[in-house]
Amino acid sequence: MCFISLYITTTSLSAQQFAQHSLYMIDKYNINPAYGGLDRSLSANFNYRNQWQGISNNPESIYFNAHLPIYLFSGGAGIKLMRDRLGAVSTTQFNVSYNYVYPLPRGVLSTALSVGMRQTSIDGRALRTPDGIYAGGVIDHLDPILLEGNMNGFALDWTLGMFIGHDLFDFGVTLSNFTQSSTGLENFTYDQSRHLSLYTQIPLLWNDFEIYPSILAKTNLKSFQSDISCLVKNGNIFGGMSLRGFNEKSLESIVILGGLRISEHYTISYSYDIGLSTIRQVSQGSHEININYNLNKRIGIGLPPDIIYNPRNL
Repeated sequence: MCFISLYITTTSLSAQQFAQHSLYMIDKYNINPAYGGLDRSLSANFNYRNQWQGISNNPESIYFNAHLPIYLFSGGAGIKLMRDRLGAVSTTQFNVSYNYVYPLPRGVLSTALSVGMRQTSIDGRALRTPDGIYAGGVIDHLDPILLEGNMNGFALDWTLGMFIGHDLFDFGVTLSNFTQSSTGLENFTYDQSRHLSLYTQIPLLWNDFEIYPSILAKTNLKSFQSDISCLVKNGNIFGGMSLRGFNEKSLESIVILGGLRISEHYTISYSYDIGLSTIRQVSQGSHEININYNLNKRIGIGLPPDIIYNPRNL
């Protein structure tokens, strides 16, 4: 799913395109910082996505994250480094997060804050204007606002998250940039629009198969789309399908995904998006790969409790 709104006036440029991922159910921390540490150990993910392969300047993203429980402070912490490119616009982002975990009778409730910096860069050489000159190696937009080189700017990035991990279901809410932060870029500003996502998953068991239907709904408060998925696990092997970019007006693709836990610490996942919209006529689909490392060892459990001496045993 992509939300894209791009317009240029004499003073501003506004656009928003959150990086989309088909393996969202594999790496829940990527979509919600409140999941930090809920893998019960140090967990790290490397993800690469090439969307709509075959189209020039197609969306491409890469990220790394790591999170772990901090039992001493009743919560978890994590970091995330991401780079996303869409045409002439590229974004580099670094975030740190902390989440506090409250015990529930049959699960946990986690609330989180993630803060960081976002660099937005626009390659002026990749832009084209109706009256510009682009021949013989010359790039001249004939526009007083647009530059022919790189335009860079920085802005604060923040996300609030809430996640409930229950015996019967998972449910999460993520709010990003609700103050609608702006990035100054030379002669104009780049506005990052608001983002709200809801996630839920229900674990089911049938014989030796673990079944995980899930829904990820996303909106920028102007349009809405959802991903509907089902993941099936048996031992160290898992696979499933998704309907991606679904709403009352669109259906972007059907996703085939699978993976293998290759060792105690490493799991590799892959997805391929088969386009269902008209973009399939020029695209060769979308590829995504995720590698997860889990230490599988309890760490940072804190100091032992204070000793209370019993006078009867003195």
